[in-house]
Amino acid sequence: MDFNDNKYDIRFVANYLRKSRAESMKDLEKHRMILTDLCHKYNFRFVEYLEVGTSDSIEMRPQMSKLLKEIEEGVYDAVCVVDYDRLSRGDMGDQDRIIKTFKKSETLIITPDKFYDLNDDVDDEMVEFKGFLARREYKMITKRLRQGKKIGARQGQWTNGIPPFPYVYQSYKDKFNKKGLVVNDERLLIYREMIEMALLGISPQKIAESFNKRGMLTPKGNYWSNTAIQRLITNEIHLGKIISNKTQGDGHKNKRPNAKEYRVLPKSEWVIVENCHEAVKTLEEHEKIIYIINQRQKVPVKCRKQTHSLTGLVKCAKCGHSHSLHTVDGCVYIKPCWYKDRLGNKCRNSGILSDTLEKIILNEISKYKNEFINSTCETDTQLYDRISSMIHDNEVLLAKYQKALDTVNDSYDLGDYGRDEWLKRKEKWNKAIDSVTTEIYELKKQLQATQQKNNEERLENLLYFFDNITAAADGKERNDLYKTIIECIFYQRDGDSINVNIIFR
Repeated sequence: MDFNDNKYDIRFVANYLRKSRAESMKDLEKHRMILTDLCHKYNFRFVEYLEVGTSDSIEMRPQMSKLLKEIEEGVYDAVCVVDYDRLSRGDMGDQDRIIKTFKKSETLIITPDKFYDLNDDVDDEMVEFKGFLARREYKMITKRLRQGKKIGARQGQWTNGIPPFPYVYQSYKDKFNKKGLVVNDERLLIYREMIEMALLGISPQKIAESFNKRGMLTPKGNYWSNTAIQRLITNEIHLGKIISNKTQGDGHKNKRPNAKEYRVLPKSEWVIVENCHEAVKTLEEHEKIIYIINQRQKVPVKCRKQTHSLTGLVKCAKCGHSHSLHTVDGCVYIKPCWYKDRLGNKCRNSGILSDTLEKIILNEISKYKNEFINSTCETDTQLYDRISSMIHDNEVLLAKYQKALDTVNDSYDLGDYGRDEWLKRKEKWNKAIDSVTTEIYELKKQLQATQQKNNEERLENLLYFFDNITAAADGKERNDLYKTIIECIFYQRDGDSINVNIIFR
């Protein structure tokens, strides 16, 4: 091929590298060397896009998604790949998207053997044919992998990724189970303690707290959670079984458009193979634990949500979590703060009778009204500064979360951990980023409202509140009145000492 053809002016290119399931990092390095030599030979300036993953879908390949966006913006003259199928083995929708993107931006595709101009009819047909063959090959490979996984499970082999605690894969010290699970003796001591505590009726939450307080962390060095404990003590794999065919379809959050709907299959359709590895609990222990957990579960008795005067307004001044309300013998109470840290330490902010707290709040609102009438806009400035400080703190936190997400993606690109671990970590930080972003958005709305609302409007709302609060007997009506002037109420009680800090709108 002749890159010196005056028809094309190729200067700035993207080198796209993708490691498939069957390849090693050595294969990836070999492909990198081929593309780098190609760029040096023809004096191309290049940027590298490295993808370490097995998905055929563009949506599951962040580097490909990023590259396509930049191709659409006309950033590159060409994209270099060792073979066309590195770009996509996806369905017709994905392949059509790639072809249209390259055509519209007039971006070339370069391989060591040929360059393709998709606006040329001959090259366009050749690429479509290569895409068809690549897709067919990928479907055959994935079909064989699925079949191999199913057959392996039916033969009692472990085919489900990381083994559940306390098992490890194939070997531990002098133990060996070809393509199966063996027990890690050190972990077994911890697991058996879980089982013994569960049999005594101790909840998974309390078991997790006990382990965390004693520094008995998970194999990855994290705190135990009640969910992790419950899954382990109820898992039938610990009975020595291999269970497959429990679900059907794709349950991933970012699943392909043509993926089958995820559903849990009835137990009659499960494939259960007995005596595949050493059991770490007995059937009697398992059934007793299931019975205890089922007995512990409570059925909700309220069929509708009841709104009280202070619903959604009271926050704990110690930890910032919201206080809930409940009714006992016709009296409404602010419940003690429910929050516990991962070690099981309670916040210990006491509860209070709702009527008692409401009297204190009304007194504080009355003071605020009098001070407001007799003062300048000092209160406005304090609120503005407080909200601005909260926005700043959340923006600092957001930057930390985004940096953590970038580190996760970089580590995945470098092959530090597999796709499943990457997706789990990525989802964790994306959720944290979404939560903080939402909080910043809400705070900025409050800040804007603070700037826009003048003292005259605030005074009008305060006067309206006092004109109507006494006559309002319905909890919903009183709650609506409070929310016209109050953003939230920070409440703290230590014995008989009660402190209330009201954030006014």
